[in-house]
Amino acid sequence: MQVFILVIVCCVMLSDFVVVTLNLPPFLHFIPEVLSGILVVYIFIAGTRDRFRLVASKYWLVFGALSIVILCGVINGGTGSGAVITGMRFYLRALPMFFLAAVMPLTDDQLKRLLKWLLGLSLIQLPVAGYQRWIVYSEDRYTGDEVRGTLLDSGILSMFLICAVLVMVGLLLKRRISALWFTVLFFLLLLPTTINETKVTVIFLPLGLLVTLLLGAEPGKRLRYTALTLIALIGFGAIFVPVYDMLEEHNHYKVKLVDFFTNQQQLDNYLIAHGRNHGTGIGGTKLSGRGDAVMVPVAYLARDPVTLAFGLGIGNASPSNLGKNFEGTYNRLFRSLLVTSFSYFVLELGLFGVALILMLYWMIFADSMAVARLDTGLVGAVAAGWTGVTAIFVLGILYTTFYQFPSLTYLYCYLGGIICARRSALILDGSYSVTATGAERTLSVRAVS
Repeated sequence: MQVFILVIVCCVMLSDFVVVTLNLPPFLHFIPEVLSGILVVYIFIAGTRDRFRLVASKYWLVFGALSIVILCGVINGGTGSGAVITGMRFYLRALPMFFLAAVMPLTDDQLKRLLKWLLGLSLIQLPVAGYQRWIVYSEDRYTGDEVRGTLLDSGILSMFLICAVLVMVGLLLKRRISALWFTVLFFLLLLPTTINETKVTVIFLPLGLLVTLLLGAEPGKRLRYTALTLIALIGFGAIFVPVYDMLEEHNHYKVKLVDFFTNQQQLDNYLIAHGRNHGTGIGGTKLSGRGDAVMVPVAYLARDPVTLAFGLGIGNASPSNLGKNFEGTYNRLFRSLLVTSFSYFVLELGLFGVALILMLYWMIFADSMAVARLDTGLVGAVAAGWTGVTAIFVLGILYTTFYQFPSLTYLYCYLGGIICARRSALILDGSYSVTATGAERTLSVRAVS
């Protein structure tokens, strides 16, 4: 099964890229779903033996509540079976990875092997992105949107690599990697985010580092690690900003990075004003700004309280590469607004669904904090970085449609599941317990064997 996990990891990182590059049959895009189907069988057999003892009851409650919301949305929206299949594919295909971590816990050696594979797959992005940038230049174009690595989207590539850096920060905090190796890998991993000109890097990276350092570092060493990371961040900024502006030098629509964040008109155009131009908004054909992608769907759903609560139905706003019969009824109506995960979540799951998704992220975030403080093993080091990763994913809901990319969802579910299962194990073996009496809460901890 360990080999099978590595196959899945390689598949979600490389298969779509290989299919597109070599122009292979489109049905090969569904390899992750096939592998998930195999996992479901294994998880059902292995999980029933120990009654899923490492899956905390709070997750069953949230998944159960989300199932009810999905069912209500499908009934209320009259969602067709094809759209439901498409929606289930996007929302549920990575979920078996979360439960796999609970029914088959990893040893530190096995987790170390997995992290080495992930590091190798992360470093591959640099030469691939460099080649893609050269292709863009050779064709006298200047956009960084086509510098996507093997993940088929520039924003997703940057988000993935920033998360990889945050996991390394967790390893640094727990002394699982040296400062020298951290510094070298820090710049190698973030270089593709420079040549693909992803503006959000200047927001995601500092935010993720801040959360990880504040919550993952030991109290007496936070200042030291903060200073080290700040130096690395300043060094990266000294490279990122001039390289970004240099790559935009011959772009007729160029906007310097500093001007983008300091010029109110430029920022408004990026967030809101696109939706005021012809061809955007509901029924439009041009992509709207991210601010419009949040406000317009909510305003549309607010006309009916039930629809606002439960959405239009899972998959009812989603596109599909299986044909029109599997495309959501509302996809063309909202196509110009479907630029963020929030747009899909609120349209298809309603405000109740969005709230449950945020609650799920909060529970993983809380488990990551607990494991980072209590577990002295490798899982504790990964958990320290996972606090920042989860913060990035929450913010990413307003940035991109990351939930449609298996490279992010499969890895987040699996590593997040490992952390959540570890916290359950600590509780079951008595290493961690919480008791409450009135307004007082007492945390008792003993050494982790």
